[in-house]
Amino acid sequence: MALKYRIRALRTDTLNRLRYGPGAPRYAERVWIDPRQCSQYIEAADLARRMGTGSRQLSGRVVRDWPEDLLQSFDSHPKLTYCWAHWRDGKTWEEAGAIDFMMSRIRVSPTGVTDKCRTREDVIQRFDTLEQIWNASRQQGYLASQAQLEPDNFREVGGVLMHLGPGGEPVFSGAGCHRFAIAMLLDSPFPAQLGCVHISAIPVLQRLRSNS
Repeated sequence: MALKYRIRALRTDTLNRLRYGPGAPRYAERVWIDPRQCSQYIEAADLARRMGTGSRQLSGRVVRDWPEDLLQSFDSHPKLTYCWAHWRDGKTWEEAGAIDFMMSRIRVSPTGVTDKCRTREDVIQRFDTLEQIWNASRQQGYLASQAQLEPDNFREVGGVLMHLGPGGEPVFSGAGCHRFAIAMLLDSPFPAQLGCVHISAIPVLQRLRSNS
């Protein structure tokens, strides 16, 4: 698995460095995002259709045309809203609509699987795991990086994926929803896997590479 990511990194890093210089975006690099600057997301499936590839495969890609028409506010994202209803407002997962949402996604999935869940029991177990992540993150006061979770992980692959829009505005990608919801509630800079980058955001990257 790591070899696949290393090949992508070699290709993306080399091309970007040639085109944009030593400060160019790198594939799957870790950036630190201030949750107070986050207000919008792009649905991963919408961006994939527009760009012709999955959101995580876009990591480090520099774009000139920003998909303004795909931007949405957080209140239209079902996973974010049920996470905040649970962790912020104190509703049960059932009351927040999380269980019903997951079951509806399983029913329409061609494989009968969503987020590795096939049954209601799988869904309940998944939310129990998310509860553990929330409790650990709240106790620490921050969201752990991928390297903290798995020392052999390649860069920040698999982390919350954040695109950088014009001027460096952080835009949630839809990948890593539950951890992003946690990060927003903790209200401290969180580690993220870099998504695609608007060309005007390249000068902002150096600042985002450090959590200081």
